[in-house]
Amino acid sequence: GYGNERVDIDTNVINVEASYKGPKLEKIEDISSDWVKSLMEYQRDRNVLHKKYACMIVMKARELFEADKSLVDITRGDDEEITVCGDIHGQYYDLLNIFKLNGDPSKENPYVFNGDFIDRGSFSVEVIMTLLSWKVCYPEHFFMSRGNHETAQLNKLYGFYGEVLHKYDNKVYELFNDLFKHLPLSHCI
Repeated sequence: GYGNERVDIDTNVINVEASYKGPKLEKIEDISSDWVKSLMEYQRDRNVLHKKYACMIVMKARELFEADKSLVDITRGDDEEITVCGDIHGQYYDLLNIFKLNGDPSKENPYVFNGDFIDRGSFSVEVIMTLLSWKVCYPEHFFMSRGNHETAQLNKLYGFYGEVLHKYDNKVYELFNDLFKHLPLSHCI
């Protein structure tokens, strides 16, 4: 998965075991703020979102990013706030704390995450799945930029690759790296 070939996974053939107790998605349009909050709670206890739903979210987020330019303009009124965050680096519990302190993302409470979501920390999958879920939920009010760790060269070296192989598989890793190629490089607020 280093070239320009598109990576897709047919989620219709992925079986969800009866033993899976986490959040479920019949269709991607079912993602709501309540669904993302349930995902955050599920992952808080070191549970991993099922591969079927993870792939659905990654592919939908990629579609949203593909429609963006590499410089995304964000317009906010003089009296409107926006939270800008950087370098979460797989620190899931820090991410949860950011949302606790600043409020969950919403149309009234937009966020920009400036790359380096993954690597170094042990919960890069949980971080990226939470961020992508919020992006799918609020595509016009939740923004993500590509950092230097959203590349195969660095994320193989700093831990994301091994974590995705442990929690999912190589095909899902390739899907993540295909998504990273479509992340915007910057935002102008």
